[in-house]
Amino acid sequence: MIPFDSLSIRLLRIGALSILLFSHSPIELQAQIKPSRTVFTEPLDVRTDPGVAADAWFAAEAVRGWGSYQDEQAWQYRLHGYIEPYRFGDDSTAMFTTSFNFHHELTASPHNDLGFDPRTARWEESLLFHARIAPFTLQTGWFHRCKHEIDDVQRRTLIISGPTVIGVTPTIETPLGAIRIQGGAEYYVVREDYRDSAAPRTGSWEDLRGAIWLRGEARWPLGERSRLSGSYYISFPFFDSRNGAPEDIVVAHEAHAELALTFFSKRTAISIIVGADHTWDEVALVTAEPTTSLQAGLRVGL
Repeated sequence: MIPFDSLSIRLLRIGALSILLFSHSPIELQAQIKPSRTVFTEPLDVRTDPGVAADAWFAAEAVRGWGSYQDEQAWQYRLHGYIEPYRFGDDSTAMFTTSFNFHHELTASPHNDLGFDPRTARWEESLLFHARIAPFTLQTGWFHRCKHEIDDVQRRTLIISGPTVIGVTPTIETPLGAIRIQGGAEYYVVREDYRDSAAPRTGSWEDLRGAIWLRGEARWPLGERSRLSGSYYISFPFFDSRNGAPEDIVVAHEAHAELALTFFSKRTAISIIVGADHTWDEVALVTAEPTTSLQAGLRVGL
């Protein structure tokens, strides 16, 4: 049960080429501990009865990556989901609901005998209120993200948490396909970058203040049970200081681009995905090295 008009379109992401204009902004950006960057979720896209436990959605991704800094992003595994604790009564012009959203990401390098060395675990949770006053949707609430190392002598724990507001457009039919745009702003009340006392403070997140981000998605039907989708996500967080972090491409930023071929039924969607990830801070390390990887993988949504 996933967005737009059918089950898992949101699972795809890359498209909205206009978002690329933001890459020339002089804003400084956050590292990638946002597992939700690869999915487009809006519970109000699904019509269901009001009341307690109104709806739920779950998805999983397995991705192989190439070209990242020191191969730290050779593997990415993500779990996504939301539940609606309570949906209010609605009509054709106004709809309201609540959601608890959770995302988990495991990253691994190929540097052991098995070719799979777990490196970081990343979590993201949020509690949101959704209001749709046709045709636009507003989400607001509180989020928490954190990163912890796995089997790593270089200890670095990251925590950011605070309020957020998100806007979602309706589907816009264009000659380039059906396009949808989602954008948001975050303020970081909690911002921690724990490291061993002897580790350098390069690129510390403790001066991170907030972020704005934008995501666009386009889709093209191929048949009754298949579709091609593309999406692009980019994030622009604000810092008081970069703390000596290395320079990134044009400007420090986080981005995810994706092209997906999806086959779906009434309840399940399976997507074959290719894409790319970029971030100015490879958080598996204690120095803020920029990294980019090309990717291919599979996503399943229920």
